[in-house]
Amino acid sequence: MLAAAVLWSTGGLGIKSVDLPPLALAGWRGAFALPVLAAMVVVRARAAGGLHVRTLAASRWVWLGAASYAVMVICFVAATKLTTAADAIFIQYTSPVYVALLSWPLLRERVTWREGVACLGVLVGMVLFFEEGLSASARLGNAVAVVSSFGAAGLPLALRAEQRRLAVREAWHAALVAPSLAIVVGDVAAVMLCLPAMAQSAPDARSLGLVALLGVGQIGLPYVLYALAMPRLTALEGSLLPTLEPILNPVWVALFQGEIPGRLAVIGGICVLGSVLFQAAAAPRARG
Repeated sequence: MLAAAVLWSTGGLGIKSVDLPPLALAGWRGAFALPVLAAMVVVRARAAGGLHVRTLAASRWVWLGAASYAVMVICFVAATKLTTAADAIFIQYTSPVYVALLSWPLLRERVTWREGVACLGVLVGMVLFFEEGLSASARLGNAVAVVSSFGAAGLPLALRAEQRRLAVREAWHAALVAPSLAIVVGDVAAVMLCLPAMAQSAPDARSLGLVALLGVGQIGLPYVLYALAMPRLTALEGSLLPTLEPILNPVWVALFQGEIPGRLAVIGGICVLGSVLFQAAAAPRARG
């Protein structure tokens, strides 16, 4: 899980280093990630005894999860191009709070007072991000990052709802395949949406190599590691260890690109990360 978090954290640096328009970059990155993600689905499907295509294809939750993934990856690339890497990753990382807020209306899972406190902390952080003296482009990037955070929240919500649906039907084998399938379908959707931009902006040799590293090393491989790690971790470990990503993401960009976030953005990031950690640490006790 730590290795996955470190690999995910290179996204900001990679996106800043590639001279391509955001949609073209998102599409090429997704195209290189696709073979690795598809291989993960095949392996998990074989381990589960079959693809269960009919069961999963009939579920609106799988398609909603796929759409959420596509929104997340496309908007994150665009946000990172438009604003600072720190703002993009920390705003996206507000997604667990949206998950908490929507857990009751969608899943009938109780929202605790601790999650309410976490929501307040994230709100303070968001205000600080937008109060920073930013250019019009950076403010637009922050707004796009908010949309990315909605996608990042929609994916686990949809997969949780699908897990419940399959549990009722006792389709346990399909439940093992559903998360990977949703991510693959979402990746395909992202690439298809970005095809016009990809056709207009073919990468040169240097950019192609960097995008290939992003696709395979920053998207594909980390998801494989994540899938391998999750069954072997407690819920608390699974929530806390990935928080290394938003910590390291702006560090790599600062070291290699010289992009230093503003004071308010740093304080806002601390508010967001602290709130998410507080929520994650309390969740196992609050939910039993």
